[in-house]
Amino acid sequence: MLLPFNHLFAQQAIVLKVNNQSLNKVITTLIDNYDIKLSFNDDKLSAYTVSINRSFSSAEEALNFLLKGLPFNLEKSNEVFIITSQKAATSNKKFLLTGHVLDGINQESLPFTSIVINGYPLTTDLKGNFSYSAFADSLFKLQVSYLGYYKLDTIVGASSNLTIPLFQNSIKIEEVVLTSRSTDKAANTNYSSGNVKLNRNVGEDLPGSSDNSVYNILRLQPGVLAAGEQANDLIIWGSYRGQTKVSFDGFTIFGLKNFNDNIGAINPLMAKDITVKKGGYGAEQGDRVGGVVDINGMEGSGNAPTLNVGVNNLTINASASTPLFKNTSLVLAARQTYYNLYNSYSASQPSNNRNGVRNLVDLTIKPDYVFKDINLKFSGRSLTGDHYYLSLFSGNDKLDAAYLTTEGRVRVNGSNNEENKQAGGAAFYNKIWKNGSISSVTLASSGLNNNDLSKLNLTQENDGKNIRTVADLTNNTIQEQSLKFTHKLSSTKKYNALTGFGYIQNRTTLLRDSLNIQTTNEENYSNRLFTFLESPYFFTPNFKVIPGIRADFDLGLQKLFIQPRLSASYKFDEQFKMTASWGLYRQFIAYTGETDDEGNYQYRWTVSNGTSIPVYKAQHWVLDAAYERNRFWINTDIYYKYTTGVTRFIQNAQGRRTILGDGRSFGLDILIKKEFKTNYVWMSYSLNNTQERFDKRIKNIVISEYERAPQDQRHELKFAGLINFSSFFLSANYVYGSGFRSTRPTDDPSQNQLAYNRFDTALTYKFNAKKYRLQTGLSILNLFNTQNLKAGNFERIPTEQLQTVNIYSQTVPFTPTIFLNFSL
Repeated sequence: MLLPFNHLFAQQAIVLKVNNQSLNKVITTLIDNYDIKLSFNDDKLSAYTVSINRSFSSAEEALNFLLKGLPFNLEKSNEVFIITSQKAATSNKKFLLTGHVLDGINQESLPFTSIVINGYPLTTDLKGNFSYSAFADSLFKLQVSYLGYYKLDTIVGASSNLTIPLFQNSIKIEEVVLTSRSTDKAANTNYSSGNVKLNRNVGEDLPGSSDNSVYNILRLQPGVLAAGEQANDLIIWGSYRGQTKVSFDGFTIFGLKNFNDNIGAINPLMAKDITVKKGGYGAEQGDRVGGVVDINGMEGSGNAPTLNVGVNNLTINASASTPLFKNTSLVLAARQTYYNLYNSYSASQPSNNRNGVRNLVDLTIKPDYVFKDINLKFSGRSLTGDHYYLSLFSGNDKLDAAYLTTEGRVRVNGSNNEENKQAGGAAFYNKIWKNGSISSVTLASSGLNNNDLSKLNLTQENDGKNIRTVADLTNNTIQEQSLKFTHKLSSTKKYNALTGFGYIQNRTTLLRDSLNIQTTNEENYSNRLFTFLESPYFFTPNFKVIPGIRADFDLGLQKLFIQPRLSASYKFDEQFKMTASWGLYRQFIAYTGETDDEGNYQYRWTVSNGTSIPVYKAQHWVLDAAYERNRFWINTDIYYKYTTGVTRFIQNAQGRRTILGDGRSFGLDILIKKEFKTNYVWMSYSLNNTQERFDKRIKNIVISEYERAPQDQRHELKFAGLINFSSFFLSANYVYGSGFRSTRPTDDPSQNQLAYNRFDTALTYKFNAKKYRLQTGLSILNLFNTQNLKAGNFERIPTEQLQTVNIYSQTVPFTPTIFLNFSL
């Protein structure tokens, strides 16, 4: 039995007065009276009785006296006394500990749980499995922690398929009682350099639609761009669009359009674990030169049927799960907008009109918008501890917008109709072998189909004479199929090797029909084989180095791309840790931008062909420092990223041409967080300088120099807080962004457009009954109705020689949301 203590009273006299009492009760009394940390087998000690009346100078002396002549040994490990049965020497025997970490209530696997065994840290795999081997000692000091749960600390013996449920109070595993303390609720940045692990449950209490709690918490992290509200793409550390990978259950989410961030592409009822890798990540991850967001889906309850229903004035969202047969579960979730969210075909001019810029008219459009998606997941566990699942997803959104206005002597009549269809699925199998190694295989497929029809007609107001007519019809698709195998050797106090290999295919098509541009019909493929190896090495329990290497072979280009990576971490003490990482990264698909003379951008997915669209190449440098004490956290990231192979298309009256360039981004992230009781606040600041370099020809002279990139947001400040008043939760968050540069070629790139300001707040009431849970409240986005610009979502239309109309989709305006969530 193991019970906690604050400190050992090594010099305090210990008095024992018992008569014919079982040894286990004597030991328990000793623990209770003298705060001794002790592990023992309660049943085995109960077979012996003790009579004693004397005092001892130390706990160790008392224990040795009690065990004298009995078939037990007394050991001490990290100030913990351990009573074990006497056995033959086993110095050359290998002891194996394998296990599975899960939620103690609904049996959900807890992926990427942090575990410390005998002082050496490691992480569970996707299904919460871990394996550790040691010689000479069959006892393992085990610490288990998962974000949002309580930390467990215990001593266990060598075991296979040990099940470790995490609860929010004391639990029992065999004859061991585990004690715990709460861990951080919102995020864990003390993970590795550039990485953040998020508690998706916190997003439910933050302001915003309950359909978007995943994005609600993502946008408040340092380094993740919130200004500009990139609803269908994540910009991390100045990366270009399409350079950040979002995966769900192993398949890629290429992104639904989403009019604004009221509705996220990931259903929060399906999200279980969120990990953000901002840069400097390991060799297992490939195919991106920017950031990576890994989201693991819920498995459903294996105990009893469950039901969750959420309703607000935007959508209805529901999920249900049920056990099918032993150790299996099925979960189904769906969302649907049930009426037109916005006033169809309406347009208006903002009151401040871009701070009064002359000859520039802003026109805000509110489209007719429909959204729906569905998730289905079947998962299970075999009697031998193997895990498997089949996860399927389908989503669809449609946006129709029109505008009609007269500016000067020109009548502007335009429309935009866009539809996106996203589908994906993955089959996964995970096996723990008898020697403790863990293998997994994932077969995944996903794709995005984008249809876009844009029309514009400019006529003279006085006589109706046609000035210009534009009609562009574009269909762009991207598909990805992949097979991935990984194998992780049983961890030891020195090594924790992971290797794998696989195959990836990408296919893109582009169909374009225009009145002014020649019809385009393209289809491109990329087929790649990959392999990787990384092997963490512990010089000491506090000093770890992780060398790794990844190799991708492009079958079409017949070229091998080697990507070495290296990271290291040093834990100075329990409060302070530093990590650093470096690596080379490649990306074989591109979300290329096409710009016109006005600086309007359109983005299309395409496969890199090695020439006109090069394979991206990036180099990451990351340095991280984290300090934690008394539930107070300070985390700092310093980074530098350099990317080559950036492609951009220029479309104008002279035709279409391709320019190649490079980009660099360097900056600083600071996160300060404090938690007290059931309340928490955090503040983050991001300093980012993102530059790009493309050759420019001015009067037959080629100029090549760095200037601000379109996604450059030099300063971004974020604040979030949650206060718990019993059953009421009051939350608020604020985001400030210093502003993007104008992409209009004639504008000064050093000047900012309108700065971003948005304050959100919410009040939530939670009622928990024995058989159901009720949650209701009011959330208000953009409380002060500040005008903001939606990055990359507006169009400039020159109406006359000196006048331009900006047609853009509005960022989140003042948006009150009433919600009601019910769960069984």
